[in-house]
Amino acid sequence: MVEHFHQPRDNDAVLGSSYAAPLGAVILGGIAGVKRRLASDDETVRIAALKEACKYGESGLGVIIPALQDESEQVQRIAYLLLRDRTEREAKRALNAYLPYHLFEDITTHKAGQSIAISPDGTRIAYLRGKTIRVYHIETKEILYKIPKYPKAKEFLALTDDVKIVVRVRNGASHVIEIWDQGEFRHSLYGHQDIIRAIAIRPDGQILASGSQDSTIKLWHLETGKLICTFSNQLTLGAHTDEIWSLAFSADGNTLVSSSRDGKIKLWDLRTRDRPRTLKSYANQVAMNPDGLTLASTNWQGQIQLWNLATHQVEHTLEGYYYAVNSLLFSRYGRILISGGNDRAIKFWDVATGKQIQTLTGHKEAVTCLAFCQDGQYLVSGSLDKTVKIWGCMNNQAT
Repeated sequence: MVEHFHQPRDNDAVLGSSYAAPLGAVILGGIAGVKRRLASDDETVRIAALKEACKYGESGLGVIIPALQDESEQVQRIAYLLLRDRTEREAKRALNAYLPYHLFEDITTHKAGQSIAISPDGTRIAYLRGKTIRVYHIETKEILYKIPKYPKAKEFLALTDDVKIVVRVRNGASHVIEIWDQGEFRHSLYGHQDIIRAIAIRPDGQILASGSQDSTIKLWHLETGKLICTFSNQLTLGAHTDEIWSLAFSADGNTLVSSSRDGKIKLWDLRTRDRPRTLKSYANQVAMNPDGLTLASTNWQGQIQLWNLATHQVEHTLEGYYYAVNSLLFSRYGRILISGGNDRAIKFWDVATGKQIQTLTGHKEAVTCLAFCQDGQYLVSGSLDKTVKIWGCMNNQAT
């Protein structure tokens, strides 16, 4: 019998064959061959095909994007990592539509200290270690500048987005807010008559809100240190009647949300400064969705409530914490809510359904603050364990 060496044998994997190609095999057919291997039942074959697809420009992009919906989490991971650095409009659109948080894991840990604050863009942190407050760049691991601790005072901190400004609250013999500009002292803000419980910086970095045990909320101009206005039950119709627990600005900076021991959440229109809208609920933390339509609040039982601000009704009650939730953060487009609490876990919730989609563990003490960096590609968390963790999608197989 004559053998035809140039003809495929029965079990050879070629373009159009019903057999999957073994890993490392060569298949003729270019992008068509890549598509063929992506239909394989073998996960390793599909991963190899995705990496080869990068060689084919826009044609390759057209087969990588659908892999974000692959049944294999590992294949999704590789597709996501391959797309993350692509600049094409189609790649950016696909990444914006994709939710990668179920792929997140602990990437790195930074030693910090007490009273951790994270900049809104997630690139810098401020923390107290010994007798010094340090402002630290996470990527370069560089101490940018230092501020001396005030003796015999309880302090907490906040950073503006450009990290030039550190806001320090000092509760001691007096209750004062200090403004520091790149390590240089600028202003002391006096006016609260009791312990200052909460502060929030407007997204544009121009306005500071502060709330106190004296039941008042004050707005300050950060650059000048001047008091803009005070919301108090003696001066303002509908103001809180007990100590302020939490403050948060809307994404556009036009609304301030506050919660109080009086069992009410209030939404202040900062353009008119009229009587605020009121939701009846105890809340130790509040956050507003970037779309301005949903409010998240937490109570002391560890529940998170998602409010529809058009109806003033709770649409979802999220349960999964045994202890208090300390931090709330909405994703860039508001589809996901991230929470951190005293039970040391970070949880991701689908805002539309109220379902939990991911839990991250690794901190040894309560999680106190959260921020996203690089357009949501990484999550930064701070904890009472004196560390800051970076979470994201990492897999060397994509390189």
